[in-house]
Amino acid sequence: MDDSISRRSFLGALGAGSLAPAFAAAQTFPAERIPLDSRVLWPWLRAQLVLAPGIIWLDTARFGPTLRAVMAREYRSRERESSDFVRYQAATFGAESIRTPLEAVGAFLGADPADLVLTAGTAEGLAIVAQGLDLQAGDEVLTTTEDHPAAVYPWLLQAARRNVKVVQLPPDAAPAGPEAIMARFAEAIGPKTRVVAFPHVRYTDGTVVPAREICGLARSRGVFSVVDGAQAPGLLDLRVPELGCDAYATCFHKWANGPYGTGALYLRRDSQPRLWPLAPDSASGGWTVHDRFGAPVPPASETALPAAQARFGQFARYRGPAIDALPIALELQQSLGRARLGSRVLQLTAYLRAQLRRLTQVELLTPSHPSLATGILAMRVSGGDHAALAEALAREDGIVIGHIQHGQVFDGLRVSLHPSNEADDIDRLVVALQRRL
Repeated sequence: MDDSISRRSFLGALGAGSLAPAFAAAQTFPAERIPLDSRVLWPWLRAQLVLAPGIIWLDTARFGPTLRAVMAREYRSRERESSDFVRYQAATFGAESIRTPLEAVGAFLGADPADLVLTAGTAEGLAIVAQGLDLQAGDEVLTTTEDHPAAVYPWLLQAARRNVKVVQLPPDAAPAGPEAIMARFAEAIGPKTRVVAFPHVRYTDGTVVPAREICGLARSRGVFSVVDGAQAPGLLDLRVPELGCDAYATCFHKWANGPYGTGALYLRRDSQPRLWPLAPDSASGGWTVHDRFGAPVPPASETALPAAQARFGQFARYRGPAIDALPIALELQQSLGRARLGSRVLQLTAYLRAQLRRLTQVELLTPSHPSLATGILAMRVSGGDHAALAEALAREDGIVIGHIQHGQVFDGLRVSLHPSNEADDIDRLVVALQRRL
């Protein structure tokens, strides 16, 4: 079989489907292109996504299918990169041109572009912070056993390298409310705590953590706060600076349906000087006053790269096509309306919760408290093999959900809903589960 694919066939594949946009018109999503009627809107949104026919995708917490228009822009951008690399780099990563994606991300996260770094995703952002802070032997980093491995291992590396102590709060099962989560952190912060690191939304069970309150607590005690925001953007309507955190790392390939390998790190303005750059390749970014030959570094001008990007974003230039396409995905989010998207997800989640309650062998693990619940619902099947069950659903029914095996702390099935999902998707999942119980 010939694995090669022509440009024409590739573009044809992108435009397949009766509801799919024409390729040439799929480059932007202004509000006037968005259907007003909800009966049309959600099928229309589903048609914008590149997803094999017959698959019911209920695993957005792992990956959200990419928008057709984003893939088209990435393809064309990579063509330009290959055709004329020098001009492409100048047009994509010049001091002025880099502001376009930074401003799009800033508008999406409610942040000043000068406080943002374009990254390959949440893991890179968290690593920049963990490796950039000057922690000393005996300093403590407070995190939890529920955190994603990519959020904890950078600190464990510092523990091995610098004799820093990582304190992981034990699991709290399903907290009754945000006050219970807050109390655990308040009690655990000690005189040697220098960093508090936690997820905005837990990847295991979808619990929304009271980030603003924890960050405020950390600041009042002189502790640096780092938030793993992998699951939040596109799922929650948030303004990151309002959380009061020192650092917030996230990605855009889940609910935002952006290019895989795109993310951002927000760094509070007064916290940026506390971090060393992860991979400096020049004297730019204000981290040193002399270049490699001892010459003074001139002060940054108005035409220089934005501050945080210059200091911490050296790897961005290797991800030009993805960064070039990212604003399209963020524009669609803004045009659809964050409140409308959030309301749709909560409605679907409420329906899923109600349907699963009919299955006596299923135990819901995600808190039901309104301020802790979101579009991720985790469950445990009594006496079931979760890995085998998830595999069978995907192989035999075309229904993709997550199986989360998190050490000895968590083992369950995770359903994560996207606004483009329908009640029929949920019904088919419940019927398929019931058939196997």
